[in-house]
Amino acid sequence: HGRWNFFRLSTVVMFSFYKNAIMAGCLIVFNAETVYSGTPLFDDWVIAMLNFVAGLPIMVYGVFDRCLDKDYVKRNPEVYEPSRKNELMTVRVMLRWVILTFVHIFSLYHFTVQPLAKGGGISTAFNGLANKLSDDEPGEAEGGDLQSVGAVTFTCLILLLALKVLYESKSLINGQWPAIRCGSDSKDGFLSRLGYTWAGVTFGSIFFWFFFIYMYEIIGNNQGPGSFFNFTGVTTHVLGMRTINWLLIIFVPIFATSFDVAAKVFGNMYYPTQTQIHIELEAAEKARAKQELKERQNEDAGSADAEQSAVPSDEAI
Repeated sequence: HGRWNFFRLSTVVMFSFYKNAIMAGCLIVFNAETVYSGTPLFDDWVIAMLNFVAGLPIMVYGVFDRCLDKDYVKRNPEVYEPSRKNELMTVRVMLRWVILTFVHIFSLYHFTVQPLAKGGGISTAFNGLANKLSDDEPGEAEGGDLQSVGAVTFTCLILLLALKVLYESKSLINGQWPAIRCGSDSKDGFLSRLGYTWAGVTFGSIFFWFFFIYMYEIIGNNQGPGSFFNFTGVTTHVLGMRTINWLLIIFVPIFATSFDVAAKVFGNMYYPTQTQIHIELEAAEKARAKQELKERQNEDAGSADAEQSAVPSDEAI
């Protein structure tokens, strides 16, 4: 249990710095567009929601993630060595996090703010969600304003952080697909086999974020002038009238995550850690055990068929 906690908390610490650096980095880069006036890219209440929306998935990860099954750990005590050597807090690991932070900042900024604010927000480029708007209301589907661009960028940020948590989770390697699958052959109880990381990301982050921005708009509409009024009509406009926003929301986080995937695949192939080696050994061990079980079942089925065919039938008698 202590080994699991060490690996969980190491990732939680690195992710917490990474999460705040991503948002702050977008604000800093955007200041170059505003002559360093301090104008924020995101709405104040949206910024305040970051730790709530993006914090729950990593908290779930920090409580439930397991890099290796407890049976494998008990049979291989050498897996405790990486924790004594501080494997997850080395200069190499921290440098990877820092480099990915800068890569993700510029990916988010230059693939959302630049396309939308510098010409892309003037028109939808094609009708899409705006095909039913009246010709008497020109410009209704434009989205180059600060609130709309900030909402799209922050939505991409939330999805990127959610993908990052899933990618750091070892359950993607050791778990069964789907993640909530509960096989009867497992020695753990039902609650120990649920996909908490997936649930935390799906319901605690992505769904919660969309729920929040819709509620924010509704409160602003009902309250009138005040601190919530700046977001009035933004959610409906961004998500309901502009197809290009959905294209960016879907593909920008995937594009940014591809750098993370490439870096980790390269590291695992050419510079694997001891933990990664044991993860692959455990996966091979499970696959071998599953194959042997399948072969025994086939042999038992073949023996049963042979015995049944050897019994003389009534007609033969």
